[in-house]
Amino acid sequence: MKTKQRLGKENGRWKGGKSSDYRRRITSAKSGELVHHKNKNKNDNKKSNLKVLKPKNGITAIGVHNQEHPEKGKKR
Repeated sequence: MKTKQRLGKENGRWKGGKSSDYRRRITSAKSGELVHHKNKNKNDNKKSNLKVLKPKNGITAIGVHNQEHPEKGKKR
């Protein structure tokens, strides 16, 4: 039995015109990698603004992302 395809806002992955994995597709990010917005604006999904962060030296991609933003780890 074939299910009906949900389009637009009826689709659970709808993000105002872009699916949740849009950034991963245009940057060719693989599993375990993280897509980072260079200018910190999550709505700016131009390929020139996106950077793929890969795990390195035993640090996860999220750890590498936290190194990109040292201000997030500081206590106020």
